[in-house]
Amino acid sequence: MEKAHQALKDVFGFESFRLLQQDAIHRLLVNNENALVIFPTGGGKSLTYQVPALCLDGLTLVISPLIALMKDQVDALVKRGVKAANLDSTLGADRAAWVKGELLSGSLKILFVAPERLNNESFVALMKRVKISLLAVDEAHCISQWGASFRPEYLKIARFAEEMDVERVLCLTATATPTVAQDICTSFYIDQKDGVFKTPLYRPNLSFKVEVANTLDEKMKRIVPLLQARTGPVIIYCTLQKDAAEVANRLYPYDLEPMVYHAGLPGEEREQIQIKFMESEKGIVCATIAFGMGIDKADIRSVIHLYMPKTLENYSQEVGRAGRDGLPSTCLMFLSAADIPILEGFARGDTCSKKDVELWIQQVAMKEPDADGTIYFNHYDQSKIFDIRMNVLNLCYAQLELDHKYIRAITPFYSVYDISARGSGLQAILKDNSQASQAIRKYWRTKVGGYQIDVVDTAKFSKLDRSELARTISGWEMDGHITTKPSQIRARYLIVNPMIKTVEGIKELANKIHQGMLSREEEAVQKLQQVIDLATGDDCLAHALATYFGDSDAVPGGMCGQCSFCVSGSGIEFRRKVSTVVDPMRMRAILAACPERDDPRLLARMAFGITSPRLTANKWSTSHQLFGSMVDVDFNALVAAFDEECAKSGYLKNTVQYVSTVPRAGQKRTHSGTGTQSAARGGGYNKRARGRR
Repeated sequence: MEKAHQALKDVFGFESFRLLQQDAIHRLLVNNENALVIFPTGGGKSLTYQVPALCLDGLTLVISPLIALMKDQVDALVKRGVKAANLDSTLGADRAAWVKGELLSGSLKILFVAPERLNNESFVALMKRVKISLLAVDEAHCISQWGASFRPEYLKIARFAEEMDVERVLCLTATATPTVAQDICTSFYIDQKDGVFKTPLYRPNLSFKVEVANTLDEKMKRIVPLLQARTGPVIIYCTLQKDAAEVANRLYPYDLEPMVYHAGLPGEEREQIQIKFMESEKGIVCATIAFGMGIDKADIRSVIHLYMPKTLENYSQEVGRAGRDGLPSTCLMFLSAADIPILEGFARGDTCSKKDVELWIQQVAMKEPDADGTIYFNHYDQSKIFDIRMNVLNLCYAQLELDHKYIRAITPFYSVYDISARGSGLQAILKDNSQASQAIRKYWRTKVGGYQIDVVDTAKFSKLDRSELARTISGWEMDGHITTKPSQIRARYLIVNPMIKTVEGIKELANKIHQGMLSREEEAVQKLQQVIDLATGDDCLAHALATYFGDSDAVPGGMCGQCSFCVSGSGIEFRRKVSTVVDPMRMRAILAACPERDDPRLLARMAFGITSPRLTANKWSTSHQLFGSMVDVDFNALVAAFDEECAKSGYLKNTVQYVSTVPRAGQKRTHSGTGTQSAARGGGYNKRARGRR
């Protein structure tokens, strides 16, 4: 540990460790064991892998979910003289080659990558030549399907650690309930008794307030005086991008000069806004949850949830950005019945029709593999065809891979290349008489500024291997003859075991996957209710929040003395009225507008106001006047009512009809057994110690 203390002082400028940092680092360096660190936002998690990285001989590989956050961390480390880098899709060929060279030479100490990088065969091959002394998994709660920010690619990290025989693993998160923490520990062989280092998230300088408002006007009347009297920066969280813009527009007349931040803005503009806010003394930013990762500003005096957060995990992380300097700060949350359907829509939007899952499995199972035993798909097209949201589709593939062992994701590829000649590069290409070069020139088509080639179609027509065509184009670029802009990515999978192809087998597999969707949907709805229960319960808000995360003893006496409950002595009165009766006239209007009868849930989504790829493709989504027209009705009641209506049409059958060709976006697809058709939806980890973990 002496070396760790020296690195802390010399590199990071701190005289001593905070909280449980030293204990976590001791477990990694001295005990050579895996660990889970659960510190509040701003609690110093990064040092628990950065300091060990400087003490260990090999590489510290950090899995992080956001490219922008990786770059910020790399920049900060490099300024301190640490050999750190990130490897991602934004790097040019020269920079990527430099990073790989530094890795192989052993001079690079810390490398940041996104979890998706673990599907890349060349990266995995590179890692097999490197000694990974420490694998740090940032935002580790993403590994749990019952977490608030689950990401399918996180499921593969534990397998990677095992296959690479990494020496030790450190998982880091600010928001892990006991259930999520158990998931993390199980996946990475972490001893739940001695390997978990948790600091209670309760901070006595934060004052939690809850108010009820029926309209945005009421909310604005309440927050304008607060903003005018503010003593420091403020974050105002909104649910939708348009909400953030509208709130800012309403604040402009009061000379408050608010900024707007959401994922829909250009990256450069978002960066400028973030810098401006970080440098401000009393800045106001109206933002979606896209704002916050990497925001380490100590003097934020208020965090206002103008619209209710959808989970307590989100709420905890967002209020954790207030008052990091230890001075009194206010966290105000509004409850409004009108805001809840949008949040419920987020919770229910990921569940698709079971029939669509069956059809998707059929397409995957019937796909003829290439000569190398791989299959590939355009996830974007599949999302539209089968009406499955992209993040859900990614999870479905992860389940085929990890739960059912049918496939394994490997390096994806681009199918389309826009080619622009550099200088006299075109002449050089025309002189290339290889088979691949001739095929590319035969099938490319001219476009403004150069040519465009689809290597998948060209491979089919020319009987050449797609990878050979791609290598030829890449070679031209490396030789300086052309520049390329690839597009239309294809996800690629190695067939590990033959997939089941019988009707019964497909139905059984689809049912398992669909039941998981329904379970996650109900979990998400429950999480939304937990936010309401916390805000309205007869309990201290700080104590209730700490208890949710397993820290029931964190608040002295169970009363913070300053939250809404502690001040008033009672919970906030709030009730949401939801009808379980479906109005026949409004239902008939939806049925008249949307002629599809093969998916009751599609109709219920349109009525409730939940987007889907199919609704969007057919213009039955946000631009349609009836979209969300029945948002005041219980969603399950809508599904039941539309299910009954669809059953009358005879479209809902229970068998899968095989098709000889794969449906493509824009084509029709056959539905189950009826002959009817509908429009296409638009640690090896130190094995000697594993027994102790």
